[in-house]
Amino acid sequence: MHAFLSFLAGLMVVLPCCIARAQEPFLTQPQWQALRDEASGAAAYENLRVLATLHRVPSMPEFDQAAEFVLGRARAYGLEDAHAEQYAIDGKVRYGLMLSHLAWQVEEASLWELAPDAMPLGDWATNPIRLADYSHSADVRAPLVDVGAGTEQTDYLGKDVRGKIVLADGVLSTVQRLAVVEHGASGVVSAMPNQTTAWSGLDTTIVRWGHLDPRLTTGFAFMVSRGTATALRAQLAAGHTVLLKAHVKASMQPGHWTVITGTIPGTDPHAGEVVYSCHLDHQRPGANDNASGCVSTLESARVLSTLIHSGKLARPARTIRFIWGPEVEGTMAFLSQHPDIRQELRADVHMDMVGGDPFKDKSILHVTETPWSLPTFVTDVGDLFAETIRAAAATYAEDGSGADAAVLETRNGGSGTRNEFLVDETSYAEGSDHDDYDSSTIAVPSLYLRDWPDIYIHTDHDTLEQIDPTKLRRAVLLGAAAGYTYASLGQQRAEPLLSFFAARSEARLAAGFERAQKLADDRSLQAGDAWYEARNVMVHALAREQAELEAFATYTQSRPSGLASFHRALQAQAETLEGMLATLAAARGATGAVPLAPWRAESDAALVPARVGAFGPLTYQNDDVLLDRLGPERMRNITLLGGRSSRLVRVQDKGALYAYEIVNFVNGQRSLGQIRDAVAAEFGPIPLAAVSDYLKACQEAGVITFR
Repeated sequence: MHAFLSFLAGLMVVLPCCIARAQEPFLTQPQWQALRDEASGAAAYENLRVLATLHRVPSMPEFDQAAEFVLGRARAYGLEDAHAEQYAIDGKVRYGLMLSHLAWQVEEASLWELAPDAMPLGDWATNPIRLADYSHSADVRAPLVDVGAGTEQTDYLGKDVRGKIVLADGVLSTVQRLAVVEHGASGVVSAMPNQTTAWSGLDTTIVRWGHLDPRLTTGFAFMVSRGTATALRAQLAAGHTVLLKAHVKASMQPGHWTVITGTIPGTDPHAGEVVYSCHLDHQRPGANDNASGCVSTLESARVLSTLIHSGKLARPARTIRFIWGPEVEGTMAFLSQHPDIRQELRADVHMDMVGGDPFKDKSILHVTETPWSLPTFVTDVGDLFAETIRAAAATYAEDGSGADAAVLETRNGGSGTRNEFLVDETSYAEGSDHDDYDSSTIAVPSLYLRDWPDIYIHTDHDTLEQIDPTKLRRAVLLGAAAGYTYASLGQQRAEPLLSFFAARSEARLAAGFERAQKLADDRSLQAGDAWYEARNVMVHALAREQAELEAFATYTQSRPSGLASFHRALQAQAETLEGMLATLAAARGATGAVPLAPWRAESDAALVPARVGAFGPLTYQNDDVLLDRLGPERMRNITLLGGRSSRLVRVQDKGALYAYEIVNFVNGQRSLGQIRDAVAAEFGPIPLAAVSDYLKACQEAGVITFR
């Protein structure tokens, strides 16, 4: 115990010192200054102006226009072998586990209110976000019927919607299935409030992006603001007939996805590659989501290419690759068609929404950890660079000193703010291409940079006015510095850097103990079960931290002499903390030398699942592997995805996270009991039956087999 307290005391001295000169473990001051001075938020913002004018739906002409623009910039910035690749989509081709869908094409679309007032409600040519993706052709003059949410059969009781247009606020695909397919409605007018935040509903003028089910062959939807929906409902409530005219000329047909890629070659063709990823697709304007990530990736490419070609930065050993394409779908297509590149990838820098002014869009930039199934040092590197910028920006905001270090974009009259850099590190979160890279069958650890919550995501208010060029410059510096570090790390630097990662690991292990303490004292659990869950957190937290140190050694192809001693230090720390938990458990009345698993009597606990078939996670943009293979009725009966598995899953809505990690932990060696404990340590206790039920559904879908 004395040794552990001494370590913590020393850590409190070391960490502030590291923060004060945070780039130095990985980059020298001249290297950091070269990156900082070259990075331009103004250049990124000017590129953003172009992308924000395009409705970048994959397979559409404007997406290809955006891709052509990015390709031109990539070539101008000196990337080698910069080129476009096209991947067929026809509803049959699979890329890994992902099934491609037909391409959606639109020629024209409009929605008018004819009575009681004559006014336009949507036009594709002027505001394409008004037409929901995957709408089908229609030419309809019909009255409007209010069905509320429109997602339950009770919403349609006593209402004749056949041939009419329904006003509904529920999930569009569900409304489409019930209103159009089952009850015969022609189409939908929707104010669906997706991406709910604390600010949702305050601005009633926002129009949100909607998506119908690409699998269904009928129906259309127009998106309106909450204010417009309220006005339409008021007319209906007053007894007026609201007559609408909807016209859509669209088709679902074979097409293609376009992906742009280029590289900065490394010096060692056998050292692997570091990849920068982002998603180029989104509705117009889509300035933060995700034109900001695309232009920040472009600017990172320009900065690194310029500095490496000029000799201000040494050419790294690893090749640096840049990829722009449709979200998730483009990543899967590219990795599927380039298995050689997939095998060479060592780390990923993924930017998805990185430019929002936090005082406008209410978001914080998050440096996001990889899931526990993929322990890595990658997040620690990115977090340290983020803290370097944050600390300098805070100092500048407080007293006006260190303007250069604060990384502002006010140079030459630039329009960036002087705000602080609101950034933090968070646990794994899903929802972008990093889900592919971090999944177990690809296993490329990602530094995921994301703004959240962004109150304008997926709306017509996601405009240039919400973007801060200073924030863009800081994101570019963070991303460029991290990617260059990943590309440069080698054996010669492994020994001195290992202690940095070990210190971080010990700090995280101590933080994990706080969560374990809360579980040990959770009165909703029996004393023995609470002890088991608390100890389980520490067991897996220790394994995660030791695996991170091993991952660093593997990455640098080294065995630093201090590795074994750091492993022992982590083990000793964990044993001390587990002893404290045992004392707490005994005070609650728990007995025995070690706690017993609450699932120990369940026969499924010993089953050992293994992955079979193609690579990739189980959910994508427009494809859910289980849904496609098992159907909606079977999906509704999967306990985990229905959120019925436990109080923690239901309240915290973590079903999708559990599902993602359950499959990631399947390796042909872990039993169901061990997989259950791994995800319970990461996200919270979960019944073994929920894990078993989910994996048996995966077995039915042909994704896993039991040994």
